[in-house]
Amino acid sequence: MSRAEQGCRTWRNELWENVMKRLQLSLGIKILGLVSMLTAMAFLCLFVANSYWMRQITIHQIDRLGLRVSDLLSMLIDGPMRRGDNQGTHEQFRIAGELYGDILTHMTDFRGNITYSTESGVLREDLLDLYDHEKIEGMLEQSLKLGMDAGVLLELEGRPYYLRVRSIANNSECHHCHGTSQPILGALFEFQDMHPDFEKLRTMQMYGGGLALGCLVILLTTMLFYLRHRLLNRIGELSKISREIRQGNYTADFTIRGDDELSQLGRNLSSMVHRLQTAEKYAAIGEFSTYIAHEIRNPLFAIGGFANTLLRTPNLDSTSMQKIQIILKESTRLDNILRTFINFSRQLDAAKVSVEINSLIRQVLELIDFGKDAPEVRTRLFLADDLDLVLGDPELIKQCLLNLIKNALSTMPQGGYLDIRTHNGVDNVVVEVTDTGEGLPREVLEHPFNPFTSLELAMTRKIIIDLGGELHLESNADTGTSSLLRLPKYKKAKGARDA
Repeated sequence: MSRAEQGCRTWRNELWENVMKRLQLSLGIKILGLVSMLTAMAFLCLFVANSYWMRQITIHQIDRLGLRVSDLLSMLIDGPMRRGDNQGTHEQFRIAGELYGDILTHMTDFRGNITYSTESGVLREDLLDLYDHEKIEGMLEQSLKLGMDAGVLLELEGRPYYLRVRSIANNSECHHCHGTSQPILGALFEFQDMHPDFEKLRTMQMYGGGLALGCLVILLTTMLFYLRHRLLNRIGELSKISREIRQGNYTADFTIRGDDELSQLGRNLSSMVHRLQTAEKYAAIGEFSTYIAHEIRNPLFAIGGFANTLLRTPNLDSTSMQKIQIILKESTRLDNILRTFINFSRQLDAAKVSVEINSLIRQVLELIDFGKDAPEVRTRLFLADDLDLVLGDPELIKQCLLNLIKNALSTMPQGGYLDIRTHNGVDNVVVEVTDTGEGLPREVLEHPFNPFTSLELAMTRKIIIDLGGELHLESNADTGTSSLLRLPKYKKAKGARDA
């Protein structure tokens, strides 16, 4: 074998392996194949069942026709046979043959010899000499010995026939001609050619099969088109985006058009990716804050220590004392910022106790010197009297409330109203902090919980989420800022202890 032939064979093998691998791994091919197979099997079963039922109905109708012909022939020959009119009986068989050309009728005696027939050339012949068939032999024997009135479908010389057999009993009116020795005088055999009927039935089945096949093709095409465009393409899009995410492209968007489960899945995945981005950002902040803590807090502590030492210097003039106090104040503020960064990057060790939120709100308001920090701000409380307890850490909740109130005060330098409302939700307690200020700055409003633009709000949201709650923020220059805080209700069954 030449190198070119070997290369061609290798290429064919690799192509076949890739095709088979794709067939095994592709969800779309599996779904489409399964749907197509089940639909085709359902249509095939319906076609086979319908064909069988049509065949049985045709045989049943022919059996009823044979029974009526047998009754009619019996009525025709009854008179001549009672009178012993042999010629009249032959004439009635001839008339029956002309009326029903597709039905061949023979009457045999008790020995199986044909005595009357719609076909004159077979008279006096043995029935089994004309029809060498196992079923006919059995029916002849049974009809002459035990009696019979039944029909059966059989094949003679390659053509389908329906045979109906009726025994002729030796009634009292027949005794004057045949005596009483034989209880059964003979049998009536009717052979109806089923070939034209079965040909029509086969034609109808072919038309029905063609119609069913056409409907199957239309149905499968519609189903496959719908599955591909409404399901598989969207799943493929999710798979493609997930590969991009796996390769590090966290900006990929999982948004899928629609409002069904796949669309919801896309939104959930987008939320998960956003949280992953946030987690990575928080991890970076943690590393950064740790670095800052090691590199800055030690010299900052030294600066604060030296400033305190300078304050105790004798005969220190007022100007120097004021500058040293500014150094102490700013170093303390910087230390608080560093501590907030460190806490933001750490996992909170939150207590799970029952908390009376109205009491916490009043405690937080007592910590704020409104006369100094917000002299023109008026506080209005709308606290529900029947407010349920919440589940959480009282100190952390107090810190969150303090941050939200300070944030509201910062937007009202010219004064305004600070409204605090509480009420019970379905499974949570709602706290709403509203101000009539100027609204948040644009850089904060675009990303209100970004630690790089608003560390306190980001820290507040992180605490609330860790406590199992929610925080929503709305702000504009006309109506001010509204912070909506939802905290889970306290339930003793959860194993939490009372504060």
